[in-house]
Parts: sequence; structure tokens; C-alpha cells
Amino acid sequence: MPYNIGNIIPISTKISPSGLGFANFASATLFAPESELPAGFAVDTRRQYSSMPELSQDFGSGTETYQAANRWLGGVPAMGSLTVYAVADADATWTDTLNKARTTGWWYWPFFTASVYADTATSVPAISAWCNANKSLFINCQTGASATAIRTPASSNIAATLTTAGYRYAITVSHATDAYAGIAVAPWLAIVNYNALNTATTAEFKKLSGVAAESLTSTEYGAMTDEAVRSAFYSVVELQGSTDSGRVINSITHSAFGEFLDDVVNLDAFINAINVNTFNELANVATKRKQTPSGQSALIGAVRQTCEQYITNGYLGPRNYTDPDDGQEKFTVGYEILTKPEDILDLTDAQRDARESVPIVVRVFRAGAIHKAPVDISVY
Repeated sequence: MPYNIGNIIPISTKISPSGLGFANFASATLFAPESELPAGFAVDTRRQYSSMPELSQDFGSGTETYQAANRWLGGVPAMGSLTVYAVADADATWTDTLNKARTTGWWYWPFFTASVYADTATSVPAISAWCNANKSLFINCQTGASATAIRTPASSNIAATLTTAGYRYAITVSHATDAYAGIAVAPWLAIVNYNALNTATTAEFKKLSGVAAESLTSTEYGAMTDEAVRSAFYSVVELQGSTDSGRVINSITHSAFGEFLDDVVNLDAFINAINVNTFNELANVATKRKQTPSGQSALIGAVRQTCEQYITNGYLGPRNYTDPDDGQEKFTVGYEILTKPEDILDLTDAQRDARESVPIVVRVFRAGAIHKAPVDISVY
């Protein structure tokens, strides 16, 4: 037999693993009540649907599950996938149900049927608390008497309760007659492709497919926009006889930090991207990342790449700001990385023994979104 070339040129192959992937912020789970489940759909299990015709084979158009799903799969923009989780009526609390469901898979948007949203005394607060702790975004859909309470100044209502709690991961959308108007808002945030150009969006001023726009009184609008309440609504916009048939207004969450819906979603996506890119830079090297300036530089580069990506998609943007370190007015393109590669030379022995890098300190500046456009006119 011929002489093996491997004896002359021995080759050792190192294959880097693929690493982590990015979270899917278009993932949604609708919690269907046991009373509406079709035969063979066992409680505490899940099924995935890609269209309303497919879902209708299990849930008829008269079911609340169908009506809720239609706002996600059947609207504009239409989403391509929805998971339905079969709720066991025997569950003691929604916390129990959500914890069990999370063990079967991750989702970002949880949706519910009308009776759940209507239980503002128990279910809605429990779901809001769970979502705030587990970083899933709960759209609290309120209608009927609850919507009336939200639109009545100084009244006790669920929106004010959630604002008092300061939940970042809850937003209330009220509508007099539509129990699922809020679900129709979610697709506008879920369709964002964070790898593309200028895709980061806001829920403000979006149109909702299949939802009738309301025309309310100034008192009702004032009650919903009260800082102590905060409820989004879908309203006709009018100017001197010309009307726009419907726009989402006041899309602010119950966050103690005064964040709009897109602020929460975009920051979650940004943090996820930082985690993924930094981990993959650290873990996917075939040998190791050394505790040297070159190793630190590689990690800083992963963070910088993510920040540049989020300038491209429109989440971060330029502004002038006051540097808190020296009080000087400065310009930023949208982020500042304060850590330098050579900082790793000053690691303590304990940090080196723990195999740490220097913490990467980053300031980011949101591009924001214009929701109001004041105009001052001087006539001479």
C-alpha cells in the first residue's frame, strides 16, 4: 500500500462550535382554556399553528381562542406562527400555569382569552407580576366596564394598579367593545428584523387590522393619558373635518421608568444580541481567549459590532450629551465604549484566577421616536 501522507503532514483539525443563536422576539403563546380544547389536545401540552385556516381545524370561529389568535395570525402585519398552550382548569394560579408552560418552550408575547383579561382582581395582576419577573411582554387587553373605569378620571382601575406596581413588561390597551384590540398591536413590534436597516419601530400611530377606531371625549382621553393610569387606545384622528380612520395612541407601558412599548422590546433585543455576540466571541475560538489586551480587544469588538448593528437598525442614534465623568458637552454616534484593551493588564490576581476579563463598560443612547411635533408660528 502507498505511504500515508499523514505521516509526512499530520493535520490536527479544530472545529469551532456554532454557539448561541438570537432570541425570537416574534414568538407568541396563546393560552387556551380547557373548555375549548379539541379532542386529543391534552392539557399542559402545546401545538403550533402557521395560519388561521390551520388553527380553525382545532378551534372554531365561535371560540375565544380563535378570536384572540385572529389578531395575531389574521391581521396586518400577519405573523407566521403561534403556539397554543392547553391550560388545565385545575391549576391553582396563573403563576403555576405560566411556570409549567415555560418549561415546554420560550416565548416573548403571552396572549389570553377574554375571561382572563376580565379578571382584573386576580389573573391580570398575577400574569403581570410573572411577566415582569420572566421578561415576557404582557399586553393587558381591557374592554367593557373595565375600559370605562380606565377612561373615568380618578377611578379605581387595573391600568392604575399596574402603573403603581411599575411593571416594565405590561402595557394596557383599552377598547370599549373589542376584547383583543391589544393583541393587534404586538405584530408591529414582533416583525422587526434587527439585522436590517432602519427596522426598529414604535407602536405609536400604527394602524390595527380588524379593530374599529374609537372617537372619545376629551375627558376620556385625558384619563387614559394620565401619568398615574397609562392606557393605550386606538382612536380616530381629526382635523377640521378630515379624519384618519385609526391610530394607536399613548403606547406607554406601566414601567416605573416611563418606557414606551418599543423601548422595552428594543432594549431586550439589544441585550440579547450583546449576550449572544459576546458569548460566541468568547466560546467559539478554537484555542482560548487570553487574558491579554488582544483577548480583551476581541470581546470589546463583539460589543462594538452589536452597537453598530443597533445604530444601523435604528435603535441607537446620535446626540449631544453631558459626559457624567467630566461634565463636558460631547457628541456621540449612539454609543460609547469606555473600556480599553490594555485595562486587562491591571487585573487583580483574584480576577485572573477566576478567569475573568475586565468588565466592558458601555453607554448607549437611544435614537428614540418622535410622538409629538410642536410648531411655533410667528406672523408678521
